[in-house]
Amino acid sequence: MKEQRTKVDPVPEIGFCDYKMRLMGQYLDAIRELVALHDAQTRSVIDGDKDFPRFDVLIHMAHQLKDERKYSLIAHMDAHHC
Repeated sequence: MKEQRTKVDPVPEIGFCDYKMRLMGQYLDAIRELVALHDAQTRSVIDGDKDFPRFDVLIHMAHQLKDERKYSLIAHMDAHHC
């Protein structure tokens, strides 16, 4: 005999949240910036640039911003169930 699934995925209380979309866009922008800096550093290494570590501080700052935006998005979604 097959067991029946009784668990149902929760439906968001809000169908569309403008603020969530804005936070998501900011988070995605931060991810893109971080990836661009990693790409630039990688290109620098490939090109033999001896000053490739110059990207480290920028990458660190971009990573912090990405994390801030990620946690803002998560906090909003948890608080508003959207």
